[in-house]
Amino acid sequence: MSKRSPSLFQRHRPSWSAPVELLSFGLYFLCAVLLVLSRIGHGVLEDARDQLVDLSAPLLELASVPAVEARRAVDRVRLHVSVHKNAVEEIDRLTKENEELKQWRWRTQLLERKVAHLRKLLHAAEEPALVYATGQVIADARGPFVRSALVNLGRNDGLRIGYAVINGDGLVGRTVEAGDSVARVLLLNDLNSRIPVQVGPRGARGLALGDNSAELQLGFVQEGAEVSAGDEVYTSGSDGVLPRGLRVGVVVGEPGAFKIRPFAELNSLDAVSVLFFDAPALKRTDPSVVAERRGGALSATPRLEPEEDRTALAPQDPLPPVAAMSPPVTGQAPAER
Repeated sequence: MSKRSPSLFQRHRPSWSAPVELLSFGLYFLCAVLLVLSRIGHGVLEDARDQLVDLSAPLLELASVPAVEARRAVDRVRLHVSVHKNAVEEIDRLTKENEELKQWRWRTQLLERKVAHLRKLLHAAEEPALVYATGQVIADARGPFVRSALVNLGRNDGLRIGYAVINGDGLVGRTVEAGDSVARVLLLNDLNSRIPVQVGPRGARGLALGDNSAELQLGFVQEGAEVSAGDEVYTSGSDGVLPRGLRVGVVVGEPGAFKIRPFAELNSLDAVSVLFFDAPALKRTDPSVVAERRGGALSATPRLEPEEDRTALAPQDPLPPVAAMSPPVTGQAPAER
């Protein structure tokens, strides 16, 4: 009787393997269906997907708060530890850097006065400044085939497709889709990213090509151009979409295999600014007045809005430091930060 009780217990014990296997099969089937639907370019499916992303933007923004705060806490701890570990060396370095910055400030003021005097003599027209809006990255997509991010800015804030996106270090990417309150940014290192750039003090023309890695490929450099490791790379503006002079990165590697290391840390983006640069090429690809078709969802179709010129900057609006830095194409190389 004692030998049969375990078998009777096992016979009447409920089994959980069948529900788990059924749930796993259902999840696999759902993933397969979603994968197939994502490859179908039907308008209804795209509208549904874009509407879902636009509606989930507040949830994504709320979910990103703990990660952002944790990242900031880690950075503060690292800074605190490093400062206390090398306090004396850090003070000496900052003192020396402060003296150098004072010298550069004096030289900058002198050059500004000279430039203003020459522009007055030549009756040169002032270059229009840029309006910008700053927001937070609420989600990012990093995989083997895509590098993009979602920001909590949309067409209600004045965004359009093709605007440059920067942070305090340099160019981050450009907007490729825009909804009412959220926009998708194609990062520099995405496989589909192609940015016309100038390299070094002589302004050699080329392309910054993304390949889904941490560094960018430097391609299509004009023959005979003088390029060397350490040269700064900035946008040329030859595409008629991005403004000229935005800092991209620095040349690394050896001749024949040069790459570009972006100034911006693309894997840990937090706050970014979108530059409202309404170039003629952008007005053709994303006109400001078109028929509204998607009801404000995240899409490549702009909303109905009045035409306005965004290249004028109000006197009280400051210019982003990165957008204002336009390295010279002749003379000495721009100073390192």
